[in-house]
Amino acid sequence: MASARIPNPRLDARATDRAAGVLLGAASGDALGVPYEFQETLGPDRQPMMIGGGLGPYAPGEYSDDTQMQVCIAEVAATGADLRAPEALDAVAANFRRWLEGGASDVGAQTRAVLYAAGRASGAAGAAMREAARDYAGRHPQSAGNGSLMRTGIVALAHLGDTAAMAEAAVAVSALTHPDPDCADACVLWCSGIRTAVLEGTFDGVRAGLELLPAERRALWADRLDEAEAHPPHHFSPNGWVVTALQAAWSAVTRTPVPELDPARGAFPAQHLRLALEAAVRAGNDTDTVAAIAGALLGARWGCSGIPLRWQRAVNGWPGLTGPDLVRLAVRTARGGLDDGDGWPSAARVPAPAGASRGFAVPHPHDPGVLLGNLALLHGEAPVDVDAVVSLCRMGTAPVLPGAGAEHVRVWLVDSDGDNANLHYVLDQAAREVLRLRQEGKRVLLHCAAGQSRTPAVAALYSHLATGADGESALADLRDVLVHGWQLTAHAELHDAVRLAASPPPSGGSGPAGTAPARTLSASPSPGEKRPSAGKERTSAGKERTFPVEERTFPAEEQASPAPDPRPRTGFPTDKWAVSRVRGLLLGLAVGDTLGAARGALPAEGTLRAGVSTQLACFTVEGTIRALVRGDHKGISHPPGVLWHAYGRWAALQGLETERLRERWAGHGDKAWPDGWLAHVPVLAQRRGSAPATVAALSRIEHGTVERPATTSRGCHALTRTLPVAVVFAGGEPEHAARALREVAALTHGDPAAQSATAHAAVLAGHCLTSGGPARVRHALADGVRALSDAAPGATTEETGPLAAALRQAEEHPADARRLARLAPDPTAPSALLGGLYVAASFPERDQVEAALRFAAGAPDGDSVACVTGALLGAAHGAEALPLGLVSRHELAWVLDVLARDLVAQLTERPGGTEYTPGWDEHWWDRYPGW
Repeated sequence: MASARIPNPRLDARATDRAAGVLLGAASGDALGVPYEFQETLGPDRQPMMIGGGLGPYAPGEYSDDTQMQVCIAEVAATGADLRAPEALDAVAANFRRWLEGGASDVGAQTRAVLYAAGRASGAAGAAMREAARDYAGRHPQSAGNGSLMRTGIVALAHLGDTAAMAEAAVAVSALTHPDPDCADACVLWCSGIRTAVLEGTFDGVRAGLELLPAERRALWADRLDEAEAHPPHHFSPNGWVVTALQAAWSAVTRTPVPELDPARGAFPAQHLRLALEAAVRAGNDTDTVAAIAGALLGARWGCSGIPLRWQRAVNGWPGLTGPDLVRLAVRTARGGLDDGDGWPSAARVPAPAGASRGFAVPHPHDPGVLLGNLALLHGEAPVDVDAVVSLCRMGTAPVLPGAGAEHVRVWLVDSDGDNANLHYVLDQAAREVLRLRQEGKRVLLHCAAGQSRTPAVAALYSHLATGADGESALADLRDVLVHGWQLTAHAELHDAVRLAASPPPSGGSGPAGTAPARTLSASPSPGEKRPSAGKERTSAGKERTFPVEERTFPAEEQASPAPDPRPRTGFPTDKWAVSRVRGLLLGLAVGDTLGAARGALPAEGTLRAGVSTQLACFTVEGTIRALVRGDHKGISHPPGVLWHAYGRWAALQGLETERLRERWAGHGDKAWPDGWLAHVPVLAQRRGSAPATVAALSRIEHGTVERPATTSRGCHALTRTLPVAVVFAGGEPEHAARALREVAALTHGDPAAQSATAHAAVLAGHCLTSGGPARVRHALADGVRALSDAAPGATTEETGPLAAALRQAEEHPADARRLARLAPDPTAPSALLGGLYVAASFPERDQVEAALRFAAGAPDGDSVACVTGALLGAAHGAEALPLGLVSRHELAWVLDVLARDLVAQLTERPGGTEYTPGWDEHWWDRYPGW
């Protein structure tokens, strides 16, 4: 007979955090392992992800039977029940039956047989199930499967106050389906490990649990644990036997190193949880079960706060639960079935603190798209106009903004010293969630209970990540706007954590390694001004620079020939107006893109948003510079391949195919990727429209070529993203330029018409760039069309005839909206070229640029036509002719300005030097790595 139950001890904040991690940790491991169950073992070069699929098939982040059955137990344990009691075991057994009949997505053979047999029996549900399990085991000698160990974590939380009662409960709950002694022992050991991890924050409880086993079995299990610690997890595959399942999980836990704390480098001890769960999945075979077993213990050790927020957001499963629901069940179990004085974790809403009963929201001083507020704001009647909420305090079970559909991110962060086991990791995770949401274009509310300590701490780290601001500067700016109260300095640990994570790098640069300093949107660098630099300091100028062979491997065909030097021999880049015209091309493209997307109806004030064509054009320029740098230093280069890598970085920042791209491009060692300074410009990571053909091409392993197309698209982005390459070929042979530009367009767009239009547009833009004296737009464009016609085999009469016709129409019938609609009827590259050519020739004068852009915006696909128009006119007249009121407000103006100046500098001065000669900018390779 079970002894009287000893109540669970009162848990402090850290132990509560660890208790909250048990069920969520198990579910995270389960969902991480689901896609790989009984598939080929993952190698170290493959990253496990919660992508769903598996045997279910499951949705991304959905857990399987491992956690589903544990939820059946948790629903009983969360009432405060003694899990040894017959009535509690009856309730668990009834939940198992309910699950089998209405929610089981996958069921082990033994569990299914036992549950079916028990369902046909009479009497109490628990007794019937135990009898069915004993009968099954008697008829099947090998009945020690892992099906009870996978669900046992919650049992430990129900009996934190009494190890003997915990062991009895573990055996009793296991026996409902798996009565074999190996199963009982494994559950006792694992529950002992989880109990100690919650109460003491160590993994010592697993070995301490040996004392709870029958004396004659302790040595056997000690040897089994020794074996697990001596071998990697995959050594214990297959792992359907409860012993090998425990050994694989214990191996993953104990053999995975715990990272040292180094916030500036993104290293945190709590990352042990993620790394160990990935190791458990890589063990292969029953991946979800081994990872679920490991996850319960890891969650107990590192807590809810040690689980990556992206996993916490993703986890879901039967019966319609998400991460916060699993936390609620675990915390209530650990608290003996009780909520705290505020009704947490079960209350629909947690009350705001008495001293902060009035709601407020103020814009973040470095990003008005982030509002800083308090909990009372969410309790008010006034609507809160945001797309996402990041909560840094305890929240209720009700939707954060009822009816608004806002994304809600809950962060486990306590505002008192000593109460956060993973303080630095949590702050980093929270700030990166704000950054992610902003990169997705969402307006974010960041809040805690009072908005006076946790909120400014995370807001300061967000500033550091987004702009490179150091912690002290960010906190000073935040203190100026948070006039409703400031308590951060009263929390020394929290304040010091911000300063440590957001301190300037040792080199004296601003911001984390690899970031560009923050700039205002209208602050274009003047001649002689220091431009943004990124990355670590390299060897000083004049010293030999070495590049390891493995730094980046290119396909063999990309290494076959020396890099051609595409620098034009006409001297264009050295002309006094070259920088102005290159800036004009890029800025004209960007303003046209924005104006066209808005159909010409821009707001009178405020920041102007960039479009996807502009984002891609930024990476075209950066990739072009990197291709030139590679040729200078390596002697070999395949520019289309380097541009392909550039578009891969854009896709990764956009969250498209991120892990697959990282596997391909991240290289080796600890190299950060995406690299280069554009990777740290937040606007480039925000979704600003669709580029379906580009995205489809980037999902492939190899890029497209003229001979081997990746898509059949003739979409406009082939042209708009490629226009900046015109700078490299300006003044050169049109045949050479057209051939190279077709290859660049073919990376993503396979239709020959799109490739030809792209090549022709770049040649025309090149003629605008090199037109002498006061720009003569019509003459420059006519010269470009003639050059294309004369080039062989650059263009055919069929291709260039429409260009000449468009020019004639612009001279004879300028600015005719109906003619523009006929020339540019759709969002394709040929339409964009003909429409842009017609508009540019219709408004050839320097003072007509804004009128031209607004007219182009009225085309059926106004953004692509206005893109081409702006690029042509900007190239011909220079940046000074563009409408200052639009350029100064454009959010990527400073980025394009820097890129334009750097491209001209690379063409004329080689700031980073060459393979044999030093350059004058020792940081150049860090900004533009040559691959």
